[in-house]
Amino acid sequence: MIEQTFALTGPADLDVSVPAGSVAIEDGPAGSAAVTVDTDRPELWRVFQSGDTITVSLERTGIGRGGRARVRIVAPAASSLRVITASADVRARGALDRVAVNTASGDIHLGDANEVTVKTASGDLYTGTVSRDLTVRSASGEVRAGDVGGSVQVTTASGDVYVESVSESLFATSASGDISVRRYLGDDLEAATMSGDVEVGLPAGTGVELVATTLSGRVHLPQNRKAASSPSRQISVRLKSVSGDLRVRRVE
Repeated sequence: MIEQTFALTGPADLDVSVPAGSVAIEDGPAGSAAVTVDTDRPELWRVFQSGDTITVSLERTGIGRGGRARVRIVAPAASSLRVITASADVRARGALDRVAVNTASGDIHLGDANEVTVKTASGDLYTGTVSRDLTVRSASGEVRAGDVGGSVQVTTASGDVYVESVSESLFATSASGDISVRRYLGDDLEAATMSGDVEVGLPAGTGVELVATTLSGRVHLPQNRKAASSPSRQISVRLKSVSGDLRVRRVE
C-alpha cells in the first residue's frame, strides 16, 4: 500500500491512470491532499506532485493483476479530476471543478461539478449538478444527470439519457435508448433516437418551433391553449425517432 500527503496552495489537479480497480475522490480540508493506493504491487506505481498537480499512475503496463488498485484521494473542494482507466469504477463525493474521464467499462458516480466530459464504451454515468457543460460519448452506458447550467452534448448507442434540466443548448442522439429532459430552459434542442422514446418538458409561456418526425411511433403534444399574451421567447425543438414515441410536455 502507498500512503502520501501533499501540501497545496489551492485546489488540486488530480491526474489518475489506473487499469482496473476503483478511484474514490472525497472532499478534504484546504491546503493538502492525501493519496492512498491499495495494491499488491506498490513498486509498480508512481505517486508524485508537480505544483498543485498530483499524479497517480502505473509505471509499467502488461503486468497482470499488478495493474489493479483501489485509489482514494482526499483533496480540497473545487479540485479538478482526470481519470484514464480500462475498467475501474470512479466515485467522487463533494464538489469538483473540471472532470474528464476516459474509460472502457467502469461506472462513474459524481457529485456536483463545474464541467464534465466523459468518454466510455459501456460504463454508466451518474452526476449531480453540472454548472457549465456536460459532454458524453458512450457506446452502451446510461447517462443520468441533474441540473446542467450550460450545454449538453450526449451521443450513445444503446444507453438511456436522462437530464433533470438544461439551461443552454442540448444535442442528444441514441440508437435504441430513451432520451428524457424533464425541464428544458435553453433555446435550441435536438434529440434523435432509432427505437427509443423521446420526452421533453418545456416551460409554459414560451413559443416553440417544433419539428417532430417518427416513422412508426406516436407524437404526443400538450393541449393547445390560447395564449394570454405573446410568448416571452422562442424555442427551437427538433425531435426524431424511427419507431419510438415523441412526447412534449409543458412544465411550470
